[in-house]
Amino acid sequence: MINILLVLNIIVVVLLIGIILLQKSEGGVLGMGGSGSKNGLLTTRSAGNLITKITYILGALFFIICILLAALVSRREKSKSFISTMMEKEKSSVAREVKSTSVKKIPEENVKRELLKEAVKQEAVKKKPVVPTSK
Repeated sequence: MINILLVLNIIVVVLLIGIILLQKSEGGVLGMGGSGSKNGLLTTRSAGNLITKITYILGALFFIICILLAALVSRREKSKSFISTMMEKEKSSVAREVKSTSVKKIPEENVKRELLKEAVKQEAVKKKPVVPTSK
């Protein structure tokens, strides 16, 4: 949906630029001289009204599409940028390398034995009464 609106917005902008460039800077349009019949389809006055109306319509479409795009983008989940995604991948790969190279593989039995010894030491310290010594 967003892509369709973006393409539509680009088309409207190009048309709006073309219509604005067709207008005469003095307030008249198309720079058509006074010659020609007054009943023609694109006389100076009717061409001015037609191009002015097209300009208003295209301008309104441009603003409406921009507001719709802003609303759709704000609703969309906030995705991470390409740079932050790449930085996270790099951090995780570095962390894996460090973890695999610096940590020794300790057998599970040794770990359990060390934990048991530590627990026994802590229990012994808790049960040992503290005797004040006097000098």
